[in-house]
Amino acid sequence: MDELLNKAKINDAWFKRELPRIVAYNFSKINEPCFYPEVKRHFYEFLRNTGLTEADIKAFTKRRWKGTKWASFQTHNEHLTNFYVFLLQYFIKKRDITTFKNLMYFYVIRQYANLMKKYFKYCLPESFKYALETLTKTHLFARERTIPNALMYIANESIRKFSKGLLNNDLENISYFMTDTRSRLNQSLKSFASTYHNAANQGLGMGTDKLPEDDDEMIQDVKTREEGEKLIDVVVKKLVAYRHFDRRAFEEAKKLSKINVALANQIVQKINNVKYSDNIRIILKLFLKDLVGRSASALCGPDYNTYVRNLMSVKRTKLKIFFKQQVNILLIEILKELRYSNKYEKMTSQTQFSVNLFLAYYLTMVLRNSVC
Repeated sequence: MDELLNKAKINDAWFKRELPRIVAYNFSKINEPCFYPEVKRHFYEFLRNTGLTEADIKAFTKRRWKGTKWASFQTHNEHLTNFYVFLLQYFIKKRDITTFKNLMYFYVIRQYANLMKKYFKYCLPESFKYALETLTKTHLFARERTIPNALMYIANESIRKFSKGLLNNDLENISYFMTDTRSRLNQSLKSFASTYHNAANQGLGMGTDKLPEDDDEMIQDVKTREEGEKLIDVVVKKLVAYRHFDRRAFEEAKKLSKINVALANQIVQKINNVKYSDNIRIILKLFLKDLVGRSASALCGPDYNTYVRNLMSVKRTKLKIFFKQQVNILLIEILKELRYSNKYEKMTSQTQFSVNLFLAYYLTMVLRNSVC
């Protein structure tokens, strides 16, 4: 470590300036399906700003692990990884915590890039997005909501667990850091890749208005609670499993609510996320609650529009859970995902009502079109 440090002429100012930009760019792009971070070119930029050569790094790698029990480990003999570990140690010794943290983020991004190339020889964006949205809630990518959030979580955990070892040049701790970080990310990406390849092989996520025949069923009457539940199951499955887009419902809801077209498009693109299944189910149950026992004409006739508007116009109620409330809860979650919350809060109350009304109409019209 000291030998390489004495030889190096590290441009601290460059790292402080460029690292945040590099990290921010990659995190923003990783949010897009099938993005492979191009990190190899950054190695040469980083190397140039340390005053070292690649031969210096290779020699350092051999010296560091020679005669240790880790000398034969593939990860430990990889000179690029050792170069980034060296930089991490340099900046934590300098007490430059901000640069150290950004460098740890980049370290994890690089691991992610390598594993993406390993598990995704080809990548279909639609299936990638579908797989991400259908992961179990316990999966790291789902638990942290996005892949960049998951990468930041791993990086922050590494900072918490290994900063002291990096500072003290504790080879055992450093060895554990190198294997643990990659192992945790490998586990998450491997299971995600399995979900993706299953989806891709079945053609799932390839959005279409055409549904499998057994799910494109028409329920003529909603006479019992059980039939209502069955209808709701069909609609939820259409929306989140088959990513169904109901063009007719969209156009009618847009027209009746008079919503901004661009915002309407963004909302319906996000509604197909499996994480909103429970929200959609609750909204449709509340919608059907007073319709159960009536003939289908109560849903399909001219009273439909008035019924929805009355549900959305409730100002006071003793009910703890009601239709208008649940529509708004779902809308707020979607707007957060769209990063549209600030714009929504600045809208007039009438415009906010129109946005909520659009979502209410779209969801109930998808159900309506399954009956009428």
